[in-house]
Amino acid sequence: MEEFEVFTIAGTGAVGKKDGPGNEAGFNHPNGITIRDDGTIIVSDMYNNKIRGIGSDGNVFTIAGTENETTLNSPCEIALRNDGTIIVADTGNHKIKGIDLEGNVYTIAGTGLIGDKDGPGNEATFFYPNGIAVRDDGTMILADLLSNKIRGIDLDGNIYTIAGTGLIGDKDGSGNEATFYASCGIAIGNNGTMIVSDRSNHKIRCIDPDGNVYTIAGNGVIGDKDGPGNEASFNYPRGIAVRNDGTIIVADTNNHKIRGIDSDGNVFTIAGTGKGGDKDGPGNGATFNHPGGIAIREDGIIIVSDTWNHKIRGIRTKKLVKSAIE
Repeated sequence: MEEFEVFTIAGTGAVGKKDGPGNEAGFNHPNGITIRDDGTIIVSDMYNNKIRGIGSDGNVFTIAGTENETTLNSPCEIALRNDGTIIVADTGNHKIKGIDLEGNVYTIAGTGLIGDKDGPGNEATFFYPNGIAVRDDGTMILADLLSNKIRGIDLDGNIYTIAGTGLIGDKDGSGNEATFYASCGIAIGNNGTMIVSDRSNHKIRCIDPDGNVYTIAGNGVIGDKDGPGNEASFNYPRGIAVRNDGTIIVADTNNHKIRGIDSDGNVFTIAGTGKGGDKDGPGNGATFNHPGGIAIREDGIIIVSDTWNHKIRGIRTKKLVKSAIE
């Protein structure tokens, strides 16, 4: 059986806002997470309204944002463009923003008003955008949480709907007929498939390059069951990431677990006991408290924003498993 080990990278476990060495630094509900090519971990420090970095030396620093909501407002998921620009789902502002290499924050799309309007970025509206991912060509996809849609942003900044009718539901099929329920995490598989954590449906779903939506794991009922995808259960899954081999890694938030989906669609537990806590060590004994964001380092280590523990944690593993969507 594959072995996993959980360890703390940064955070004291208490609410804070302090930069500095990882074991002294403070966060306030860290959420989205991504990793630069040089190994720097980028974190959306949600309730500090900041984007923070963790260097290879373990030191935490602020990249952008202030402690009030003047620049960012409860930023959730983040992603990176190939040029190093940080893309932020600025959830509380109902906008998608960018942060350049000098730390300047600018609006990519969204008027700031709640809505569900496609079109040019300066006219489009969002409803608590949450998940964000960037394709290799620089186009973006996002999970627009309360519009119950998956939407795209092209290279000209135009917003369009990829899948979802806007109505709450749980229907697979063509994108213009499929329905979601508060989808929040999103990632891109190795074959271009979009992978979505459909939070309030307690499912992991995919959108193929032709826009067809299908379910890969989750029976739609709150639970904590491993096994075949159509029998397995989740409890409000959030962050999602894909390893180089295509293995899907999920932050199963309300189960306080990190879980995986293999190439046969089987769901398995990587770490967490199912009870909230803050314990490092072997995966089957370690505990989390509402983990949110997930990212995968080049060496295969899973990086987790352990949101209610106000920590960034890592999970070491000895081998990779197969892909669920190859």
